[in-house]
Amino acid sequence: MRMDRADRTGISTVRRRTALAAGVPLALVLTALAPATPASAVTPGQGYQAVRQLVVDGDDDLAVNPATGDVYVVDDNFDRLKRYSAAGALLRSVDLDAAGGVEVGPQGWVYVVDDDRVAILDAGLDLIGHTPVENVGLTDVAVGASGDIYVTDVVDDEVIHYAANGSYVGRWGGSGSGAGQLDNPQSIAVGPGGDVYVGERWNNRVSRFGPGGDFRGTWGQVGTGNGAFQWPIGLATDAQGNVYVADYADGGAQGGRIQVFTATGAYLTSIGSFGNPPFKIFGPRDVDVDPGGQVHVLTTDASASNVVVTFAPAVAATGTGKAKIVKPKGAAKLQGKRIRITLTCVKSGGRCTGVVTVAVKGTTVTKPKSYAVKPGRKKTITVKTTKPGRKVLRKKAVTKAVVTAHGSTRKIKIRR
Repeated sequence: MRMDRADRTGISTVRRRTALAAGVPLALVLTALAPATPASAVTPGQGYQAVRQLVVDGDDDLAVNPATGDVYVVDDNFDRLKRYSAAGALLRSVDLDAAGGVEVGPQGWVYVVDDDRVAILDAGLDLIGHTPVENVGLTDVAVGASGDIYVTDVVDDEVIHYAANGSYVGRWGGSGSGAGQLDNPQSIAVGPGGDVYVGERWNNRVSRFGPGGDFRGTWGQVGTGNGAFQWPIGLATDAQGNVYVADYADGGAQGGRIQVFTATGAYLTSIGSFGNPPFKIFGPRDVDVDPGGQVHVLTTDASASNVVVTFAPAVAATGTGKAKIVKPKGAAKLQGKRIRITLTCVKSGGRCTGVVTVAVKGTTVTKPKSYAVKPGRKKTITVKTTKPGRKVLRKKAVTKAVVTAHGSTRKIKIRR
């Protein structure tokens, strides 16, 4: 979304109803990415822990490729779209006319708002084609499972809907606060069932529509309590249909938070709170969720650097005991996709609970694995590496890493 396009100008727009521009077939063949194993459902009060932070050059919008782990970030100061690897290396930067929201579609293509069109690029950021829109207030884009394209417009306060081949389908909204109306729609996302969610800045709410635009409900109002918003600036959905809202501080509030809701708007949990870490000073600008349930947030850190912070679901350490990592003592063997870690729960405390992760140079290379060990007992835990993590671990014969459990860390080496 482009924050500088929030004002109503009253500019008349020409509504072009056309297919994709020359060079792109009218009947696009959509090959969906292979479905990943979905994460477990988010539970009320679910906790999260930061497992990775990437410094990026962009502050407007982000999307994560579920197949590769690549991170796409929009820099609207210089109108560029940038592609980073899962480890944070800048892979490519492309210039656009007026960059806005970005989304990775089900076939792995990258869709980005670019002035009066939606540009469509492949995963490497080579241009495939574009869908002309010609409304002047385009902010964000979302793509459904069948490839349908939805674009928000803050001038006419509406959503414009295109089929996968770029042909015009319809539009809905209109200025106001009534049922089905929109007021400064800054963000948009599509759920796995096809429902379309729109974040409205001035109404401070999220509106829910069917795939064809039929109004299905709304939730939120201005405030800092659970279910209220200061500015729903970014939206994302997960494989279970839960809705993640980047709630950016506006007015007297400071910082921001990520709020998580069910598909129909029931509050589940939050990452952060206003005036407190992890977004104590600068709020989240956008959010995305990968198939493993990790939440990726574009924000600014305390040093004023733009960063993408990844949060993994955490199991609360309900026990009072301290876990000690006892193996591997030397080098661990990467066994296919897995690494074995052995913990001991010290006798002097209570039951040890928490999450084990393995990181290389600050980047987590495994999926969080919960554990529960009785006092004085030992337990071997098998953690599964992520696809980007395996690429890191297989680059060298031996890789230095750090294992973290609740109350303990250990430096190890991992043999590929």
